Amino acid sequence: MTCASGRSCFERVFAAALLAALLVLAPFAGLAAGSGDDSSPGALPEVVFPPGMQAADPADLPLPSERQIVFFTPMDENTSVTVMFFVNTTTRDRPVRLTTYRLDGSIFIDTTIDVPARGLVRIAADPVETISATWQDTILVNFTTFSTYGRIVLPRGVFAEGYVAWNGGATYDPLMEVPTLPLRFWTR
Repeated sequence: MTCASGRSCFERVFAAALLAALLVLAPFAGLAAGSGDDSSPGALPEVVFPPGMQAADPADLPLPSERQIVFFTPMDENTSVTVMFFVNTTTRDRPVRLTTYRLDGSIFIDTTIDVPARGLVRIAADPVETISATWQDTILVNFTTFSTYGRIVLPRGVFAEGYVAWNGGATYDPLMEVPTLPLRFWTR
């Protein structure tokens, strides 16, 4: 595409942008940083952070904890299903410890779920029956009504997400039932 003068439109736009940049920067040419004062600066602007506000060197930061403990409340009734996802962002397989408790504080479920390196594991409180191939390896963890709250120990690099869906039966089809409530995870 050419503009009216025979030059390409790109050349004309580029030349105009270069001229504008030169006109804006011309007053600062040859000035050293920090010259002048606040009322009549004679230099390029610079940002100076007070010592207490400067970012720490990444080498001085503490390493994150090797694990995180989170709590949740499953909802597994005759008409609802709790679904959870564990995502491993590391290059090594990671075990996730899942424990649920009865109302009196006694343990109801205590299991370990292996999450493959850079993998996803789905957990459902009801058996999954669907044509979706990605849901075929879902792990059944039947919380039932006895699990009043749960605890998950997530190794570094593993994240949890979940929801509750009303399924109206004894099986869960993720293509048919709609997630209704997000599952809240909280820490101590």
